[in-house]
Amino acid sequence: MGEGPTLTTSRLLALPLTVWNAGYVAEELAPTLAFTSVVARSGGFGATPSGPDGGIVGTDPYAERPDPQDPSGSLRRELRRRAGAGRSVLTWVLRRRSESAAVGLLVADTQGQRAVVGVSIAFGCRREGYATEAVRAAAGWLEYRGALVETRIRRGDAVGKRLGQATSFVPTPVLVAGWWRVWLRPPAD
Repeated sequence: MGEGPTLTTSRLLALPLTVWNAGYVAEELAPTLAFTSVVARSGGFGATPSGPDGGIVGTDPYAERPDPQDPSGSLRRELRRRAGAGRSVLTWVLRRRSESAAVGLLVADTQGQRAVVGVSIAFGCRREGYATEAVRAAAGWLEYRGALVETRIRRGDAVGKRLGQATSFVPTPVLVAGWWRVWLRPPAD
């Protein structure tokens, strides 16, 4: 797949995460992304293991739990791991174009011509359509590069299901780990 570009929507800039900015991004977002993992390969649109979260995408039931004394520590480690993982692991910081405030993270884990996408939106920024914009932008770029784009939505997650439908994903009968349903974006004709 290669390195991800800066993605632009009407309200957002999705800036590639680097080893150099991962610590700063973690400090900025950790208080609003508590108990969220950004590992797309295990998650997808869905909820945290503790229950519905109002639209966090990309959660991982096996993720390290944040330390209450250092809420940014586990996110910082995960972001640095992702930034240094190579070309198949893409992560973007979502920022508002108007004020450059961070509103979340967008991820895509690629393998060959397949890509699994996920997004985590900060608590104070949910229900504003940022997740929909970000996923559409990433999916469009990945599809342009020839990838089949998928995500995983936790069974029974109504918010994730609405987001999946709004971004043109359709459910498949495939379950991962018993509770994550694979959703695909049908290729354009």
